[in-house]
Amino acid sequence: MSSINFADQLIDEMKRKQSRVIVGLDPVREHAPESMQKIALTYHGMGNREIRSASRWGIREFCERIIEATDDVAVAYKVQIAFFEKFGSMGLAILERLLEEYEDKLFIIDGKRGDIGHTSGAYAEAFFYSEEGDMAPLLCDAVTLNPYMGRDVVDPFMPYLKKDKGAFVLAKTSNPSSSDIQDIALNGVTVAESIAAKVSEWGADCVGDHGYSSLGLVVGATFPEMARKIREAAPKSIILVPGIGFQGGQANDAAAFCNDDGQGAVFSFSRSIIFANKFGPFKGRYEDAQYPEAARVAAEHYRVAINDIVGKP
Repeated sequence: MSSINFADQLIDEMKRKQSRVIVGLDPVREHAPESMQKIALTYHGMGNREIRSASRWGIREFCERIIEATDDVAVAYKVQIAFFEKFGSMGLAILERLLEEYEDKLFIIDGKRGDIGHTSGAYAEAFFYSEEGDMAPLLCDAVTLNPYMGRDVVDPFMPYLKKDKGAFVLAKTSNPSSSDIQDIALNGVTVAESIAAKVSEWGADCVGDHGYSSLGLVVGATFPEMARKIREAAPKSIILVPGIGFQGGQANDAAAFCNDDGQGAVFSFSRSIIFANKFGPFKGRYEDAQYPEAARVAAEHYRVAINDIVGKP
């Protein structure tokens, strides 16, 4: 395991690859290549051991080819764990293998964990490592956390964040109904801004050599005006930004998530990259079997688009 602060690891990758692009690994069956869909549909219809194995290898191959095609652009890979959990032990076995096989890449597991006490500690040990140093079954570099229950959610992760791991706390999510809770204001300060200020405070002891904390924030690309307020409240927090592309966020708004020097944010793309032959500006330009090539072109497209707005990392 690395002994380098997670924020420093991420920023080093950004500088090395001149990129802020994070690729989301969401192997949604209905958007996947036809060959993979047929395997998965057969599995769901029959469920025998041989078909289970074939389905598992199909998902694994899809993710592997995406990783290998986008490696020179992606600064990290964000795994939405639900798309693996839905396959039960088979899906988690795929994820374990991917994390082990590509241990030299940075992985963020997007599970939005939000519990307390021993339960939260168990989540930390599942994704990081135990206090005794035992490796976690889903060993990754960072996770996403839901702060609804307060600092008690984050505390069990803090010993890891002070070493080499990271976490991103939900502040303002990209879904339209996020305003139901996150835009509620008390004395003119919204819940989202309050979370940002708390995260800035909680992560003060986790700041690395590059000046950013390993405790970051999640802010959806669909709310750039709110992002400016959050950025002001948490200047040393790296902001993970989902939602450009399919969810309606615009690359032209990238500056709202960065500090004045253009630093402090990374941008996550899932469907717009891994299914670029079906979504986004490259829709229909590539055959089904060419999804890795389409993903590589899309990743580079977004890398350049964001750099054109805020400069190179």
